[in-house]
Amino acid sequence: MTEELKVIASNKDYQNNSDLTPVSKIEIYSFFDPFCKDSFKLSAILAKLRIEYHQYISIRHILNPSLRVLTKCQAQSTSDRDNIALVFKAAELQGRSRAHRFMHLLQNEIIPNCDIVTEDMIAKCIVNAGLDYDVFQEDINNGKLRDSLKVDLHIAREMDIDMAPSLVFFNEDVHEEGLKVEGLYPYHIYTYIINEMIGTTIEKSLPPTLADYIQQKQLVTEEELLTIYEWPERTLRKELKKLALQRKIEKLKYPEGEYWKSRI
Repeated sequence: MTEELKVIASNKDYQNNSDLTPVSKIEIYSFFDPFCKDSFKLSAILAKLRIEYHQYISIRHILNPSLRVLTKCQAQSTSDRDNIALVFKAAELQGRSRAHRFMHLLQNEIIPNCDIVTEDMIAKCIVNAGLDYDVFQEDINNGKLRDSLKVDLHIAREMDIDMAPSLVFFNEDVHEEGLKVEGLYPYHIYTYIINEMIGTTIEKSLPPTLADYIQQKQLVTEEELLTIYEWPERTLRKELKKLALQRKIEKLKYPEGEYWKSRI
């Protein structure tokens, strides 16, 4: 048995999946650390899952409210306005999907450059994520944001979350325990879980065009694109070069590696 399958089989309630009845939707809780490279890499896998299995899954992203993560959010901030934990909760008030898009853009800024988060950086990502900046400004002063973080902390404790990234899969049966997978694993491990939990034949959806995907994400790594499209590296680079010649994208170099940015 591979190490990945050991992780899957570690949940005793999941070992005998022959008794599972088909379900139509799986809820995935994704606990992430905004400063963690593995959490950043997992976002590409989750993006692919959302593309291929969007009719079968819903994903809720939760900033891991551990003392270590919250302390780091506090340490790098000068006020509530550049505290990543509170900023993310404020963004969520305008919709979870947009809040996740905002966080992905923010991670694009801080992880490649090893930067400290600033209010200007947050403002740019808020606007680029399609959020209303004026509403965000009002919401960041909402005293209930810390209460919302306490709710996330309660959820993390209930699910025994010890590390980030961690995913917890739930089917529609409220009496069934969730299946927790800690750390980062190959894409097929997560698709195996989804297929087994759904229990019926799944028709996967196709990804958008390369140009459309980069435009949606604004800034991507080749590693992320290889995850999404599963093309040979040579083929991907050829297609990226075509788009660059068409001036639809451009390559950016950071200390942590190369990124591709949409020019549209």
